[in-house]
Amino acid sequence: MHRIHFTTADLARVRVAPTLGPMAETLFSLTTLRGRVEETMFGAWRRRVRGGLDSRFSVLAAIAPARLPSFDMAFLAGPGRDLAESAETFLAGTRQAVRAELDFYAGHHGRVPAALAGLVDTLAVRREVLSTVEAYHHSAVGPHWRRIRAHLDAERAQRGTILLDHGVDGLLSSLHPNIRWMPPTLHVNAGDQFDDDFTLDGRGLLLVSSFFLRTPGVMYDPRDPDDCILIYPATVGVDHAAGIWTGGTSTRALANLLGRTRASVLTDIADGVATTGALARRLGISSAAVSQHTSVLREAGLITTRRHHSNVLHTLTHNGLTLLDQHHTPRTSI
Repeated sequence: MHRIHFTTADLARVRVAPTLGPMAETLFSLTTLRGRVEETMFGAWRRRVRGGLDSRFSVLAAIAPARLPSFDMAFLAGPGRDLAESAETFLAGTRQAVRAELDFYAGHHGRVPAALAGLVDTLAVRREVLSTVEAYHHSAVGPHWRRIRAHLDAERAQRGTILLDHGVDGLLSSLHPNIRWMPPTLHVNAGDQFDDDFTLDGRGLLLVSSFFLRTPGVMYDPRDPDDCILIYPATVGVDHAAGIWTGGTSTRALANLLGRTRASVLTDIADGVATTGALARRLGISSAAVSQHTSVLREAGLITTRRHHSNVLHTLTHNGLTLLDQHHTPRTSI
């Protein structure tokens, strides 16, 4: 059991992020790849991915062994908008940070696997491990990333609504059945053997959803454990998962329902085109026209809109994501 202890200042500094990025989700997916957790949602994906793995990917078993903890490469890679940004962070990581993660790993497993042993001092080893993870990403997660990201954006929007309606107490109480909010302490049952206490001491807490992790966990630096992040499982229904694995949205079907331009606005938002200006450039229409279409989509509960500095950002809601899932065109993936 992990216990995260809040002060009043910490409650005022709770933040919610949709994801740590494609690198982190790719590494999280290694845990889901093992066993038969939530087979109805991930079974078909597991079978396809396992069928494409060979001896080149043996390092993945070292990163995510059958028994926790994993080697926390996601922490070392940090949050990133894309794979390249996280890869750069991982390659530039300090020897002290990498050694701390390996020492923590060895402390629980008895040794560091040979495939990871050179990560502290040898850049070539880091590049080799990174290359394997990237290859795995491109076959297992990359084909589905846009829809996974749209789902996580919708998850964050839902948490924002809970925060506005019910406050921080409501937010912390609704994250997951394995997370219990007993003020001033958040109890996180991560399903592992660890028993830890984290004292935030005014730093606040970042909450991050994950598509692949189906058990909550606490990510932290072994050198400074109290500076932590809570990773919680996003709400994923069987229908949503099926839509993500089968892929592409049928614009024609959506156009019959919403109109051609409005359907394009919705699918482009799902693909990560988030601002009014970017949508206008993508579709070749005026910003005013985009605003009219997003207003209708927002009133229908398919998107949410917020202002960030000078930009207006649009995000799919769960209803919007469900609508896309119901109008997908099956294709072969992986």
